Amino acid sequence: MTILRILVWVLASVVLCPQAVFAHIVPPENLHPVAESYRRTMFILNLNPVVWEQVSIDVDVIADYWRGIDPEASGEFQLKVHDIIGRATVVSDEERGIEPMPRKEAAAQVFALLTRAVNDIARQKLVSALDDLGSREATEPVMSEARAIFAAYDDVLRATDPVGFRQLGQQWLDMATALGTPGLLGVRMIQADHERIQLAVNGIIGTMNTLYGDFEPVPGRALAPWPVNSPTFDAHASLPIKLPPGNNINKQIPRPRQILNIVARGVDERETPLIALGDMAFDSAYIFGEPMRTLGMSCNTCHNKSITNPDFFIPGLSSRPGGFDVSNSYLAPHANNGIFDPLDIPDLRGIRFTAPYGRNGRFGSLREFVRNGIVNEFNGPEPDPILLDGLIAYMNEFDFLSNPALDSSGVLNDRASQAARRGEKIFNTSYRGMADRSCATCHVPSSHFLDRQRHDIGTVQGFEANSLDRAMDTPTLLGITHTAPYFHDGSQPTLRAVNEWFNETYAIGLSERELSDLTAYVETVGDGVEPYEDTIYYLDAEMEEFSFFLSAFDFLEAKNKPDLISATFQTIALEIRNHKWELQDYAVMPVMDRLAEIMDEAYEANVIGQRGLVREKVNEYRELYTENIDRLK
Repeated sequence: MTILRILVWVLASVVLCPQAVFAHIVPPENLHPVAESYRRTMFILNLNPVVWEQVSIDVDVIADYWRGIDPEASGEFQLKVHDIIGRATVVSDEERGIEPMPRKEAAAQVFALLTRAVNDIARQKLVSALDDLGSREATEPVMSEARAIFAAYDDVLRATDPVGFRQLGQQWLDMATALGTPGLLGVRMIQADHERIQLAVNGIIGTMNTLYGDFEPVPGRALAPWPVNSPTFDAHASLPIKLPPGNNINKQIPRPRQILNIVARGVDERETPLIALGDMAFDSAYIFGEPMRTLGMSCNTCHNKSITNPDFFIPGLSSRPGGFDVSNSYLAPHANNGIFDPLDIPDLRGIRFTAPYGRNGRFGSLREFVRNGIVNEFNGPEPDPILLDGLIAYMNEFDFLSNPALDSSGVLNDRASQAARRGEKIFNTSYRGMADRSCATCHVPSSHFLDRQRHDIGTVQGFEANSLDRAMDTPTLLGITHTAPYFHDGSQPTLRAVNEWFNETYAIGLSERELSDLTAYVETVGDGVEPYEDTIYYLDAEMEEFSFFLSAFDFLEAKNKPDLISATFQTIALEIRNHKWELQDYAVMPVMDRLAEIMDEAYEANVIGQRGLVREKVNEYRELYTENIDRLK
């Protein structure tokens, strides 16, 4: 890394200190592997339960890197951490005298070792640079890497000790400038100042040792590198709300094509205010509590356009892309069940036909299911009944993809392939291995390929001998071709894998050709017309949808619902800022910015009860949008 890059990095960290910026596509953080593993492990160690498998992986990443610098220290660190993890994951081992270690104690001990280790690695890199102050080309990368490793602590330092963070940043800046510059073709070259380098590095190492040399977790607080030994530490500061490195909450591209009944029937959503309210709420982070609000996550994050988000992933909460644990301690601590049980994100197409709800069918009504999601999965306040009315009205418009290969009874017609039609016969055949039942026994073709029942097919591990808690809800097969992976936990990557699992588990005895035919049948049933939109440009459609959101204003004003009005304004402003970078003509960017500002102003006026000004801002937004509708694309 050149001296210029070091200076830019330090200045960006210390001077700019950017706030979190939401965007439709959030790029991954560019972190050193050690810093990335540290931050991910910090996030996971604060969860209940801790996903120790991922912790072990990241510990080994740090240890492997450290081994190239200090093999003895690395080995000792790795041994200690894995010993703790072993005790945290064992139930009991009386023969070897191993006693289980409580989760919190184990997590605290591992975090202390990790925090000191990362500090030691960064310090040793700096010491090695001082011991060999050779050419600028050789010294710069070593010092730059030390800075990148120490950046593991930056988020917490910046939030809880901004004064100390700036002072430390100045020390890094002094070190970088003391390295000099080669100039351009030897012109204006500045020689390295070894004495100044020594002074700056010693100052940085001193600060490192003060902050984290003998680090211990702070009792009663989240596990984080709190700089409690800094004289300028703010004991009342809060930690930044962030997801760990390796997350992906971006919406998939190409975008799924959403089928809404009202649109298919030619109804203008602006004339259906309750549905428009539900549409807004489905896209809003403001119906939830923290951390969802700060993260900008909504129903649409996981159920993009009512479908699934196959790439969604949060380390520590997901076991594989396309699913996560909705009963975790991060998003809703009060509803945490203490078990790592991630679920595959369900498709919501045709949801009005698919009761009961929840992967194990524990909710009889859609309203009960949605309310639980807001309050007990995403830490939101008790929703206003009108908000729930709107969400249910909107979700009841979700329809299945049109499938021209099926008739109204779920039977294949002549448009289906010969293989699929052979597979249909297999699907409807009873087999002894399945207790003389067929696939169609549960996935009833004439009833949207489900039976509205729960069955234990052997995919769920029970926690009590002979208990009946392993039953899962029968999912529809409509649209399923586009919603991989499969099973409640997403453990089967393809429909062929699902069929092979049933064939082996229930000893059905299907041949390779029969498995292929059955797969062709299920894929045909699960297909549909234009499952994805055929464009990469969505801004005009998004802006139109935001105008739908705002069409609920008059309805909410008449019902005297200022909180829901505020949520509407906040959601529109955030969504505009998320999507404005999709403009094809950046000359229109000031219009996008102004539309977002108008919603901010409307929100502020609404908070203080200036209803006349609120209506003025709503009208101003509508006029500006209408004037520029042909340019906002």
